[in-house]
Amino acid sequence: MRDPLCSESYLLETIEYDKEGICKSKKKIVILKDDMEKGIQRYPRDNQSIIYATFLHMFMYNTEMLTAKYSLGSHPDEMIEDYLNGIEYLENVGEEKVWYIDLLWMLSLGILLEVDKQDLKRLACVIEKQKKEDALMDFLLKACDIGWNHNTSEYERKNPYAKTAEIIQMALHDKDREKASKRLQQYIEKEWIKGHNDLDFKNAHKEPGYVGLWSFEAAALAKILGLDDSALKDNNHYPYDLAHYKNGMSFDLSWYGVPVEEEAKEEEAIVYGIPNNPELEQIIPAKFHSFVNEVIGDYNTLSDEEFWKKYNLREIWFDVKEYEEDNKAKNMLGTIIVFLLVEKEYILQLDYKEDLVDYIEDIDNYWGKEEVKLISFEVDNDQQYYAYVPKTAAIDSLYEVKLTEVEKIEEV
Repeated sequence: MRDPLCSESYLLETIEYDKEGICKSKKKIVILKDDMEKGIQRYPRDNQSIIYATFLHMFMYNTEMLTAKYSLGSHPDEMIEDYLNGIEYLENVGEEKVWYIDLLWMLSLGILLEVDKQDLKRLACVIEKQKKEDALMDFLLKACDIGWNHNTSEYERKNPYAKTAEIIQMALHDKDREKASKRLQQYIEKEWIKGHNDLDFKNAHKEPGYVGLWSFEAAALAKILGLDDSALKDNNHYPYDLAHYKNGMSFDLSWYGVPVEEEAKEEEAIVYGIPNNPELEQIIPAKFHSFVNEVIGDYNTLSDEEFWKKYNLREIWFDVKEYEEDNKAKNMLGTIIVFLLVEKEYILQLDYKEDLVDYIEDIDNYWGKEEVKLISFEVDNDQQYYAYVPKTAAIDSLYEVKLTEVEKIEEV
């Protein structure tokens, strides 16, 4: 067992369950393809779309199975075939959206397992097709020397992954690997779990379904940068043995230069105003005006399935049927905007058990020199949601979501 917080019996059950799920999915795809050849349509959704969604489900089964195997203590050699199967499933998801963390996990694990670079190129094609613009992925892919030429200073998930830029800069620009190693240790011990508070990583081991949580990207960075990670050898979120599993892969870092922030360029691209609901401009920063305006318009014009798919609501409603059921009254727009602005890292999401005092520094202020106040968004679930808005903001709701000013942080 690599993760003592896991249950060995549950890991074994999960592995068998996922194997069975993949097997059933393969049979389902065979039937659907046969139907397509015969011109048979059994479901409201077209056969090809169902096939794409089924491949995505296979990838998700495979991801959970690989994590469970690693937590259980499987040798890395035993994981390579499953890993390559995961790439094959990803190549067949069509227009289905894949979660960023899963793609980052796949890329990092491929580096740690030292799979063939041709297979990493296959994965890179998937990442490109998914239109992921992420500085950490760019660094990992370019370091692998597989011809990746994308370059962005943006992060799909700023917290915690933007913090890896400091590790990279210390190692390559400052030429101080000892300092970079200590920064890596800080990232794992203090920031990685905390940076996923919206996913409740901190308490995940207490909940049913826990198969382990591993910062594969941190180990991939340590491998690429040649960092001393011995202080993390016994950390149950750091895959130490994978970072030292092989030492035959070559990396190219000759292209590296200190990233230059493009804030001025970003400002020029901002489209001001929310014509679909101008009142919201009081509480939505200009950076997100265009996005929120589009969400409002789409919510009112797209079908539930089209909207669920476009905004990748699978992380909230795993199945479109669940979303359709919850959205029957068409009274969820505010809740959805809150969820999407959590992903954009404007709104901070905390589990109900978390103390705001411990996370207040993670709330970004997008209002420049304006005097601000802290508000909470009263969403109908067991989570907490916070953001800074101008002190002059005079609206008390975001559609059905009530807004409340947080007067004294220590009392929250």
